[in-house]
Amino acid sequence: MDKLFYYYKTGTEGVKIIYFSVIASVVYWILEFIFQKIFNVSVGSFFLLSSHAFIPNIWTFLTFPIFYVKFMDLLFGCVMIYYTEKIFRLYFNGESFLKFFILGNWVGGILFLLFGYATSTYGYLSGSILGVYSCLFAIISYNPKMKVTLFLLPIEFPLYILGIVIVGLDLLQLSAQPGGGGFLLSRVSAAIFGYLYMRAFQSGNDFLGKFIPSFHSLMKVKNLFKLRQKSHLKKEKGGGKTNTFDGRRPMSDEEFNRNKVQEQNEINAILDKISERGYENLTKEEKDILFKFKK
Repeated sequence: MDKLFYYYKTGTEGVKIIYFSVIASVVYWILEFIFQKIFNVSVGSFFLLSSHAFIPNIWTFLTFPIFYVKFMDLLFGCVMIYYTEKIFRLYFNGESFLKFFILGNWVGGILFLLFGYATSTYGYLSGSILGVYSCLFAIISYNPKMKVTLFLLPIEFPLYILGIVIVGLDLLQLSAQPGGGGFLLSRVSAAIFGYLYMRAFQSGNDFLGKFIPSFHSLMKVKNLFKLRQKSHLKKEKGGGKTNTFDGRRPMSDEEFNRNKVQEQNEINAILDKISERGYENLTKEEKDILFKFKK
């Protein structure tokens, strides 16, 4: 149990989402079983995004990505979160992954509801696949020719091929499923959102992400209360020097991502120069940049 808590505490944003998803889904399965057996009613509308009501329970916009109806959906979702985050974090930080994940779920969820209202097809939306699509296609937008391997297959192919394959499989599966239009539209809209929003995100225009509190900002609030409590205790003790900081403002997510994009563009330009003219034609400054990047 201590190891599980340690892995959660030290894990990335994606790992934390996986933990939440496993716990929430198990709780949902237990409650669903109990309420179906005793009261013959489903608890789906309390946790999943439902198009049955014109105005769904508002909190389900936050809960539906971590609740899964089936075990295999949970397993597939956790695997997709884990590997998509690994690819995403090659270029951006975990807070950015969380923003694209949450926004993709919201955009896809809204389109799912609108489709249900327009066509009178009702259903429940669950799982994190919309957020995964948003993050995956954001990276496809940023670096479509990035080489990836699919699990244990020893074959490398561009990332955009993986995106095409996944969307194609969804088209085949959901088009043959009665009432699958809303699910298909939600996934495609999440993918398109991730792809297009990355274009604005690259230039530092994270106008939607500002509405989402990050783990970092929540920790700053928590640390602020701790600092105030320590300061209060020091005053009660009647003396003692307080620590000062160097006055440097921590970088915002937008500044961090802008710097990462700039660094990646410099590296790409140097690599292109090596492929065209050879390593010996690099300047000393370019060699230093490449050496630091390899470290």
